[in-house]
Amino acid sequence: MVLSLSTILRTGEKVIDNYCFTCLKIGDKYNAEYVNKLQDMVRQQSDAPFFCFTDDPTDVEMPCIRMDVTEYKDWDNWWPAWCKILIFNAPQIEGFDRKIFFDLDTIIHGDITTLLLHDHKSPRNHFSLVRSYWRGATYQLANPEKSMFNSSCMIWRDNTHIYKKWMQDPKGYVAKYAGTDDFYHNEKIVRKPLPPVFYSYREGYMDQGRKWNEPIFMQKSPAHQVALLHQDPKPHTLDPKEHPIVEYWNGTARV
Repeated sequence: MVLSLSTILRTGEKVIDNYCFTCLKIGDKYNAEYVNKLQDMVRQQSDAPFFCFTDDPTDVEMPCIRMDVTEYKDWDNWWPAWCKILIFNAPQIEGFDRKIFFDLDTIIHGDITTLLLHDHKSPRNHFSLVRSYWRGATYQLANPEKSMFNSSCMIWRDNTHIYKKWMQDPKGYVAKYAGTDDFYHNEKIVRKPLPPVFYSYREGYMDQGRKWNEPIFMQKSPAHQVALLHQDPKPHTLDPKEHPIVEYWNGTARV
């Protein structure tokens, strides 16, 4: 694989390391449109290589890395998000210094330069995720087993140690935890917060008190740059007249 320095398009700045973007499309929850729209939003910010890990590359307009998930589908509590851990061991991207992952239900509506530069000069292998500020202290106290980090976006250098940890008992971990975020939390995987450019479109960015998982926000935040639609509603279901943020997802609004 030929690597080259990538440009942050909004500033014209060349970063000093080789980084790539990744996403995951497994099963039929998200179609190729979600992958292609995410790529369009990212391409307004950077020209770094972008790879989609998928079990079905039909109509995906970027390089795809095939994943065979047949063996996992019958596991108790398994769902496609667990495949994020498999990406950590993918040889196709190991040559990149940093890997940046986005969930498909993400809307980028502002400048993400601070995110693209995150840890780009650090030789240490930080594993960085979104800090779920909207959950707040009350939620954390009531749910100590639940993660206060969200893997809708991740940046890492080498996470093969996490893959190896999971491979000690993958079926057991999948049965035990609701998803990868709780696996990292309860198995004491060290994590670092990404820059605070994110918010939950459904739940906002401030401590909700006891209104956990309720759609109390549902609007674009002018103070942030990336909206996470990590629960319902999903972008394709939103009416642009009521939710103009979806125009960034549709490509009718540009950053």
